[in-house]
Amino acid sequence: MMYLFKKEQKATDFGGVIIGGQPGENPTTLVGGLFFKGQPIVENTKEGLFDKELAKRWIDTGQVMMEKTGHPLILQAFGRNELAMERHLSWLVKNYDGPFMFESTNAKARMKAIEFCEEAGLSERAIYNSINLSMKDDEKLALQNSLIHMAVVLGWSPRATSLSERMETIQSSIATAENMGIKKMLIDPATLPVGAGYGLDYRAILAIKAELGLPTCLAPHNAPSAWRFIKQDGFDDEPTHMAAIIASTIAAQMSATDCIMYGSMVRTKEVFTATALIGNAIAAAVTEAQQVLGIDRNLFEPLTFE
Repeated sequence: MMYLFKKEQKATDFGGVIIGGQPGENPTTLVGGLFFKGQPIVENTKEGLFDKELAKRWIDTGQVMMEKTGHPLILQAFGRNELAMERHLSWLVKNYDGPFMFESTNAKARMKAIEFCEEAGLSERAIYNSINLSMKDDEKLALQNSLIHMAVVLGWSPRATSLSERMETIQSSIATAENMGIKKMLIDPATLPVGAGYGLDYRAILAIKAELGLPTCLAPHNAPSAWRFIKQDGFDDEPTHMAAIIASTIAAQMSATDCIMYGSMVRTKEVFTATALIGNAIAAAVTEAQQVLGIDRNLFEPLTFE
């Protein structure tokens, strides 16, 4: 938690949220997910139908936690298909005025999101998730021809199993993003399943900060979400899943990750609380380290320092 990088660290404004910089300089940003299959709010993934009242309560909780802790909130909307994506985004931007990401396993749904954001004038709030080496030309062209200029850049390839290979993939993905006109990037080295590379993502975050100095992001919740250990009898319950999600989130935070996707917003209060606690520890540790090294740099002052 006391990392100080020699490389100059870039801090970037993503729709009003400053992400990046030296550890402790800016608060860790948290990204909460909406409309994913299995969430209590979801009624029909194909039709994009959901419990609007509960979804609004989740957003309200996120905004309250953001105000109480000082840790920024970004929302991430998932859409299974074009119809669902448009319905989700249309509702979201009317009920939340901050920056948001959009994600789908369906390329047509992602392109629909690009089109929707373009027509609705949302390019200063929309963060494309994600640019990666598997993107097809039609999607690249749609993004390049849009006004969207913020994106998550995913540095993953099935052939990149070592840190050096992962960094080469990241560099290639960054070049692809630049060619599409992306000006503001969150570099995501990708979280792999437990036993299949989980942990290298944290190491890669440190390498990205040390070598490139760019804002980083990670979705560490993907590891426990697919972990067979907590799906067996006696462990497959919400408190156990919650513990694993929070553990993965805090591991990312202490590995200098600037922006953390924590999965379902059903866990917002717990994740923000844990992040705020460690935010206090980081603030104290970095303050002392800067004093020892004679560094004069403004740091984030936790609102929960009491």
